[in-house]
Amino acid sequence: MRRLLPLLLLLTACAPAEQAAVPRAGERSLSIPTPDGTRTATVVHPAAAGPGAPLVVVLHGHGGTASAMRSLGFDDLAARDGAVVAYPQGVGRSWNAGRCCGTARSQGVDDLGFLDTLVATLVRDDGVDPRRVYAVGFSNGGHLSYAWACAGGALAGIAPVAGALTRECPDPTPVSVVAVAGTADRTVPVAGLASLGKASLDASIAPFVRVGACGSPVTRVDGDATLTTWDCAGGRTVTKDVITDQEHAWHPGTRDLLWATLRIGAPA
Repeated sequence: MRRLLPLLLLLTACAPAEQAAVPRAGERSLSIPTPDGTRTATVVHPAAAGPGAPLVVVLHGHGGTASAMRSLGFDDLAARDGAVVAYPQGVGRSWNAGRCCGTARSQGVDDLGFLDTLVATLVRDDGVDPRRVYAVGFSNGGHLSYAWACAGGALAGIAPVAGALTRECPDPTPVSVVAVAGTADRTVPVAGLASLGKASLDASIAPFVRVGACGSPVTRVDGDATLTTWDCAGGRTVTKDVITDQEHAWHPGTRDLLWATLRIGAPA
């Protein structure tokens, strides 16, 4: 499916104007047939999101749910800035991100194919911009955001929170990255967890710094957070945000940081 996605997006982009997607304002549950069964996602399309709006795919952690991720407040930012948000649900509350995790991994679920199909569907039906697709993920969802970019997914940026690279990543998509980690996280440590196939924070972002043709990093301290940023080709950035004493949880300031750093609300 991933090899077909660029063709699907190209066909959509080249369609005559009278066939362009009409944005579907409102909230709906989307069902997508896949080889792994019918997959679902909650889609929130605010009235402010016109044709060519950005799309933010928000991925829950292992044991989590789409509805729990929605409670973090991304709908409010989407309504303010005219973005569409999708909250997909993982099989067995898990995602197959390579060496992790749970039911999805043990059953070999094709989550990357599911995400590609989800994006293609929203390009077609909601008129979102295929050049402005962003993945936000917590824990296992963060692992999957890395894996999606590593597999050549049609992404402009990823924001893994308490996530790690859990697959090989020789030729990732050049994307903007905001990677958030806590120094007290024992589930996904900053230093990595080799026994469970979880790369360190530095090793996780390294492929994106390399492929992004990034310059020298700049570091600043903001309260309990130490942020290191690389400016990269094409206006992209790679940022790691290490929060002192933060455990394996969603930090209260994370939502706004991710949104602003990835420039999701910026004009196309």
